[in-house]
Amino acid sequence: MNWVPAEAKNRGYTANFAVSHYGWSEIQIRFVPDSDGPVELKLMGRWEQVSPGQLYEEEVLWDKISGTGTVVRNGSFEEGATDWSGGIIEKAPGALEGVSLARTSHDRTMKTTLTVTRGLPVTLTLFAKARVPEGFREMRRLNSSTPGFAAASHFQRGVNLGNYLEAPPGQDWGMHYSRQDFVNIKKEGFDHVRLPIAWHHYTGQAPDFKLSSEIYEKVDFLVTNALNEGLNVIVNIHHFDAFTSDPAAQMNKFYALWKQIAAHYRSAPTGVAFELLNEPKDKATTLVLNPIYAEAIRSIRQSNPARTIFLGPGKWNSIDELPSLQLPDDDENLVVTVHCYDPFYFTHQGASWAGPDTAVKGILFPGPPTEPLTPDFSLPLNAGVLDWINRYNRQPREINPSSPIAFRPKLQRAKDWSEYYGRPLHVGEFGAYIGADPRSRANFYREFQLALKEAKLGWALWDWKAGFAYWDDRQGRPMPGLREALSATRD
Repeated sequence: MNWVPAEAKNRGYTANFAVSHYGWSEIQIRFVPDSDGPVELKLMGRWEQVSPGQLYEEEVLWDKISGTGTVVRNGSFEEGATDWSGGIIEKAPGALEGVSLARTSHDRTMKTTLTVTRGLPVTLTLFAKARVPEGFREMRRLNSSTPGFAAASHFQRGVNLGNYLEAPPGQDWGMHYSRQDFVNIKKEGFDHVRLPIAWHHYTGQAPDFKLSSEIYEKVDFLVTNALNEGLNVIVNIHHFDAFTSDPAAQMNKFYALWKQIAAHYRSAPTGVAFELLNEPKDKATTLVLNPIYAEAIRSIRQSNPARTIFLGPGKWNSIDELPSLQLPDDDENLVVTVHCYDPFYFTHQGASWAGPDTAVKGILFPGPPTEPLTPDFSLPLNAGVLDWINRYNRQPREINPSSPIAFRPKLQRAKDWSEYYGRPLHVGEFGAYIGADPRSRANFYREFQLALKEAKLGWALWDWKAGFAYWDDRQGRPMPGLREALSATRD
């Protein structure tokens, strides 16, 4: 807790995790006490500032709290407020155990005191769920018989063609693609490609924002060659930072782009899909995007009534943002896309554009390492990175931060959301930068794809032959171990 005095930092810890309203989440917190005595357990909630000076209270429901190595009294709240203070305890339908549960928020906390013993490990198990606020509008729930699910079945194993058309005009990020790339992609067992495209750099002036023939020619070359090799295609808008920085000011340009792209590909085969926006961030929050997405979809449907459309939540297509996503109730040919690069300090080690926190190299997957990793303390590393490395060095594989536990719970939450709402879901980006140890990269891809297979989620790895390369263009073959890693879990 960085907001407390330095001498108190090693006596407190916050645990952050995602909850949803459509199912109870089980959370386990483990620690080893340094001394005998009392420990305060405080249940809180998320603090969210919608706009300056305006707070939105997000309430969390709690039930069936237990512990090993200590005793949690009245953990199912059946005895009212006994052994707890603060919060709200109420009888409510849907309680996980008994008939009562607790309700908290960021500023209405609930506390209890545990007694712990020096050196005796403690594991707390808690079940949490988001409370549905008054006036909440539930998105329409569909089922797996929709056109969206039928289309998603053709986008199961994909690859991104990165560092090419998302670059601004006049810049060369080192990547170019030929027909042979698509031949190789097909031979490697992929069924689709995802095309990152910075369309917004190729427009004329307002209000029409007419797209140039130059960008159409470049994109058409990729689309045509992909289709010729039997590959399906996802065409997206990539790196539209002006829009994500100020959606209101750039909204008309966003609509104009999709009106033109949709008209250009109105006669394309059904294997060509559209993706509205890659990794929305900053002011392009999920709540801001919901009505913008709806209008863009309405416009696309005028020329492409049966086209499959991919779209994703804010915060870089975060899985944690899925509960805030509202899709049009009357459109059943939508596929939701999310991205996952966890464990981030492993997947992005050595990636200079990701900031100083990823400068530490030599992180293996899975952890812990045989010899502890000592970071270069001359680097401007924040406390969170140092804590992560400490846990990476010490914790066993089953709970190590550089292990499948970094992504498995998130993918499970994505699956739960998909099944609850009856909406197909696609993991549009995952991968590990080539700065990682080759064997660890192969281990990571194997474990990540196994988790995807178990969750029955289609995917597109980042990327084909750029910084996160699957393919070694100079050698004319996959990077070490990656073909075997991605083939190990194929049916």
